Amino acid sequence: MTVKGTITIAGSRDVERETARSLFEQHLSPALSQGRRWLLATGRGIDHWAMEWLLEHGERCWGVVAYTRLRQPRWVQPWLDELDRVIELDLPKRKTASMIRNRHMVDLSDVVYGFWIGRGGDVTRTLKYAIRQRRETHAIPIGGPVGEA
Repeated sequence: MTVKGTITIAGSRDVERETARSLFEQHLSPALSQGRRWLLATGRGIDHWAMEWLLEHGERCWGVVAYTRLRQPRWVQPWLDELDRVIELDLPKRKTASMIRNRHMVDLSDVVYGFWIGRGGDVTRTLKYAIRQRRETHAIPIGGPVGEA
């Protein structure tokens, strides 16, 4: 079930704040102020920096958590309060929970942006899933040549 006007952001945990913000300015700015809804996981790195950047721009952000809001790390709790909505999937604790969450985010979205550092992992799997689901998909490399962070 796609929710019209929704964009998912997925990305690496291993990215500095200023690098992330520069990438957002370059790649996400054109989508600001269009009444879109942004879906974000709530981890460190791209998720956290995107949440901060989008909220500064007054965008509507939904957080999607694999478990429950109360089972999220303490550092993210104040950020969850700033979001328009938190979707709690309440999945069983297992290795695949983050990928199930990412697929759910893709299923709700028209557009998917993946900010990746050139290695395999959840971002690569999420982008491949988005392509299979025929979503508009953008793979944005972080850093220099692929694999260089």
